Amino acid sequence: MHETDAAAEFLGTLPPFDGLDEAQLRRAARGVEVAYYRAGQEILRSDLVPGTAVIRKGAVRLLDGKRRFLDQRSEGEVFGHPAWFHGEQIPYVAEAEEDCLVWHLPAEPLQALKLANEAFAAWFDRPPERRLSEATATAASPLQVADLLRRDPVSVDRGTSIRETAERMRDERVSSVLVMQDGELAGVLTDKDLRRRVLAAGVDPARPVGEVMTSNPTTLDAHSDMNDALLLMMRRGYHHLPVLRDGKAVGLVTAGDLLRAQSEHPLRLLQDIERQRSLDGLLDVSTRLPSLFRRTVSLGRTAEQVGRMITQVTDAFTVRLVQLAEADLGPAPVPWAWMAFGSQGRQEQTAVTDQDNGLLTAGPVDGEDARWFEQLARRVCNGLDRLGYVYCPGEIMALNPKWRVSLAAWKAHFDHWIAQPGPKSVMHCSIFFDLRCVHGEAALVDELVSHAFTGARDNRIFRRFMAMNALRRKPPIGFFRRFVQEEDGSRVEGLNLKHRGIVPLIDLVRLRALESGVTDPNTYRRIRGAVQAGAVNRGDAASLEDALNLVSRVRLDYQAAQLARGEPAGNLVPVEVLSPLMRRNLKAAFMMVREAQQALTLRYQVR
Repeated sequence: MHETDAAAEFLGTLPPFDGLDEAQLRRAARGVEVAYYRAGQEILRSDLVPGTAVIRKGAVRLLDGKRRFLDQRSEGEVFGHPAWFHGEQIPYVAEAEEDCLVWHLPAEPLQALKLANEAFAAWFDRPPERRLSEATATAASPLQVADLLRRDPVSVDRGTSIRETAERMRDERVSSVLVMQDGELAGVLTDKDLRRRVLAAGVDPARPVGEVMTSNPTTLDAHSDMNDALLLMMRRGYHHLPVLRDGKAVGLVTAGDLLRAQSEHPLRLLQDIERQRSLDGLLDVSTRLPSLFRRTVSLGRTAEQVGRMITQVTDAFTVRLVQLAEADLGPAPVPWAWMAFGSQGRQEQTAVTDQDNGLLTAGPVDGEDARWFEQLARRVCNGLDRLGYVYCPGEIMALNPKWRVSLAAWKAHFDHWIAQPGPKSVMHCSIFFDLRCVHGEAALVDELVSHAFTGARDNRIFRRFMAMNALRRKPPIGFFRRFVQEEDGSRVEGLNLKHRGIVPLIDLVRLRALESGVTDPNTYRRIRGAVQAGAVNRGDAASLEDALNLVSRVRLDYQAAQLARGEPAGNLVPVEVLSPLMRRNLKAAFMMVREAQQALTLRYQVR
């Protein structure tokens, strides 16, 4: 090699060489031997060559001792060293699938690099599952809850009078205090508590503060990151959270702390949504969604956290539309609930989503009562469409009277689907089993969920149909492990990471949840629940979660990049925008899905 600098530069873009320093890269480049192979020519046998090789141009196929296909490697990928296939190391023959230019790194320079760089050496010994797990690791937010605490906590004893407490809050210029008893946290008092529980209620300010405080408040550990505080506040509507370190109260985190920590995030948007008094006001707020999505993705949060945060915003828009409609229509004639299905039900929304919702009432309604719910559904669904949550193409919305019925009628729907499974009913179940209450009487939805999941768990024939549905969509990887790309109607080709990457995983996990009685709609929590129920072993669960994390992360990152360029976000990711490492990791993720589908085929004896 005469062009050492150019060779070192190329190697520095490839794993595992990208972890070497400049001197080590030049050492690797100087040790490279270049060879050319014609299509069909044998290049090496892994059990005879102690070095490794890099494909500079072309493609290579790896075959086992019986010449069965194991893998395909392309430009920028490494082969020649012992490799893992299906959980074990298998000796292989490497053949040129097409004319190839290969850089060989013999044993001596390879071993010198391994001795000089521990991470480089470890790369050759890790199975694909370990590499995939590392690829899905997301950098944690640099801020912990403790980093948000700017001062020592302001606290009072629970026997302190309300007046003294208010004066203390005024003097310290704080909007909340910790209330203590015998050195332990007993409660929290906020400005809002003083207004609602003291002034408005006419309570004597000489009474002890312990009588009007919020007792046994939810707390956060000082070492948890800022995301935990943010998500908890979003889910439960909190504005003040006590912080504990080693069980002792060390301060309070407020919504204001979070707002100062970030210029724009879901909590601020949720607050602005709650303040709007019209659909036009909500439309103004919705213009901030693209930038919010980009920031949420860029802050190093996991795909699970991003999905939950984006869904919280959808929930907030839905609830506010319901509230605005109720203000005009008057109170509901009977107890009821608004339900979300699909990605909103699972709390896994991204930048691209349509509506999947329904409505249930405690009992049958007709006449003017039915008219009230029809008007409510029209206002909410039409409002969501104008906010960018387009109508469901399959009309799975509360606008459709079929999905705006009583609890008993909803139970009858599920009973029919489970007792008489078929392609259409199973298609419905793949949406409706991802069910969550967004607004209204959650107990009604809980009763429906319990009824539906019990029926599904006890009916193996129905679950067999669900297994067939889970096998319908295959990962986008074909013969010789080549990516299968699709078009989106605009002549843009790419990997369909939603329908052929994420949906197959969701379908697999949903079925395992049905088997184990896990009713939580979220895919990540379903995986963990199935492990706790003993239905899935921890190794398989970790592989499924890693694959879901990786595919979701690639999709989220590409959607954020599209929005940054002013393009509409989509689900097709062109292969050429992916690095060689990411292509290989995606292939590993898709192979894990394929193996899980094969196991499902055997368990239910379906094709």
